[in-house]
Amino acid sequence: MRSDVTRGKTTHRWWRAVQRAGLAVICAGCVTTRVAPPDPATLPTRLVLALDGVDYRDIVTARAAGRFAEFGAPGRLVSTFPSISDIAWHAIFGVQPPAGYQRVFFSASQNSMLGDALSAIRPIEYEERMDLAFDAKFHHLGAYLMSGRTARREVDGDVRAVLQSSGRPTLYAYNIGPDALQHTRGNLDAYLAHLDAKLVWLRAQYRERTGRELEIVLLSDHGHNRAAEATFLPVADALRAHGFRSARALDGPDDVAFSVDGVTTGFGVFCQPGSVARLVAALVGVTGIDVVTWRVAADTFGVATNGGEARIVVRHATSGVPGYRADVVRGDPIGLTAALAALRSARQLDTDGFATADAWLRATVDADYPGAVPRIVHGHTDATRNPAPVLVSVDDRYRVGLGLVSITNRLRPLGGTHGSLHRNSSLGVVMSTAGPMRDGLAMQVRDRWGGFADLRDARAPKAAVAIVSAGALGSDPRGGRWLADAVDGITAPQPMVVLSPGVRLGARWDDVDSVVVSVLHRDGRRVLRRASTPRDAWRCGSGAHRCVASASRVGLDALTANTSYVVRVELLGHDGGEPGRTGRSWRRPVVTTGIRAASDGVPWSW
Repeated sequence: MRSDVTRGKTTHRWWRAVQRAGLAVICAGCVTTRVAPPDPATLPTRLVLALDGVDYRDIVTARAAGRFAEFGAPGRLVSTFPSISDIAWHAIFGVQPPAGYQRVFFSASQNSMLGDALSAIRPIEYEERMDLAFDAKFHHLGAYLMSGRTARREVDGDVRAVLQSSGRPTLYAYNIGPDALQHTRGNLDAYLAHLDAKLVWLRAQYRERTGRELEIVLLSDHGHNRAAEATFLPVADALRAHGFRSARALDGPDDVAFSVDGVTTGFGVFCQPGSVARLVAALVGVTGIDVVTWRVAADTFGVATNGGEARIVVRHATSGVPGYRADVVRGDPIGLTAALAALRSARQLDTDGFATADAWLRATVDADYPGAVPRIVHGHTDATRNPAPVLVSVDDRYRVGLGLVSITNRLRPLGGTHGSLHRNSSLGVVMSTAGPMRDGLAMQVRDRWGGFADLRDARAPKAAVAIVSAGALGSDPRGGRWLADAVDGITAPQPMVVLSPGVRLGARWDDVDSVVVSVLHRDGRRVLRRASTPRDAWRCGSGAHRCVASASRVGLDALTANTSYVVRVELLGHDGGEPGRTGRSWRRPVVTTGIRAASDGVPWSW
């Protein structure tokens, strides 16, 4: 039998091998060549540095030690609820909300869990909108396997990129490293020291080259609870004890669906409408669950803890600034009694008892649940394209987690996590070299920089078929900018064909005569329907790389509900001359992809 010492040595050798392999993956494609430095006049004037999971408390401590002296006083950036990255960063930058709270998510339209084991390491929109995001698929995984080294390398890459970039007024960089570092008990203090030294050097180099100051905006999306010894909370087992069944589809009143892909303390739970009250009652009674919130009606939301219950009402004003009212039903859930007293004292409640999100934040920013009222409403409405009827906030002494990130956290000891409504998870930071920053909600902080209007457009993906709607595109003024005119007047779900220049179609959109969309059996051989539409039937965005047409026009409506298909898109066109009259005709495939019809027979992608 192998001794403990031998087993330890073997494990150490195995771990070093994993680290070397991970580093090889991360460094793939990192070889650089010498290029002439850009004209100093074309260098960015601002760097927006999005640091995942840097806690406000740690920045305060670092500044007390003399670091980040070139920055003004930091403000607290109060995260979304749940306080997790995907929804928080989309809220901070104002891009289209993600499909789910996490990358494995429940789709209400599909009545199914979507995503797979690798979804957590695939880049999504907020990463793709960055100038620098280290968005190779396995970078996320590597950040957990070699957290300290990866986090420092990200900073080094950011600094180099600023001095090598041109033509962009603002350079946006997203670093996942500090979040992974804290999940795995890494040395955050050493990381912050490295970050500060590199930013001081960068500003000095920038000043020397340009004769002006580089503004650096530092943002983080949430805090960390530092609960290294948190107990795993078996949510599925607890719900089973109350008669519920964890399922991938909601086929009956006892079915519930939820995703906790990763290690977190906040998540959404889906159930049939008639089961919400029973589900809430079951969750509130589970040891380790701190707060449960749910949607009561369109503009009314419930909050329950072991210590009380309340209702939150949102009022949508014509001014565009909503008001929020909290009515305590019993006890004192999430400290609402003190918050209401503070609002009354500051005369921030109107005659109907409503206050703005800013007023709620100011009244509660030092409390245990900062900004909770507007955050709860946002979590149930605008945080994702699939908002959950029930949200759960877990006590810091517990954690939940599944999936690939959770597995990597078992390879490295857990250093803490985030996700809950509590302040320990909720307080990120906003800080700028331009001056002091005030506290702000994740959903509103971008207003200080003109909404980050110079955020880059999403990178052109490979050719694909997706389903969009005017409403979804309209919620993202930058993401939908390329199609702003195209979707005018369109309200129904739309199939969107993405024609990426990277596909090398060898043709211009002007040379296309028609688009053929074929719906095939899921075996990919039998054609079930085919529709040919003239080019003019498609409304296109800038450069015609993304175009839309109505679902009925191209045969993507009235499919069999909850059925998988293969969709093939082809272009028919000509080389030169008048469309369809002169020049050599051609037929080129754009994409063949699997797609699934939802319960309404339309193949929604979320």
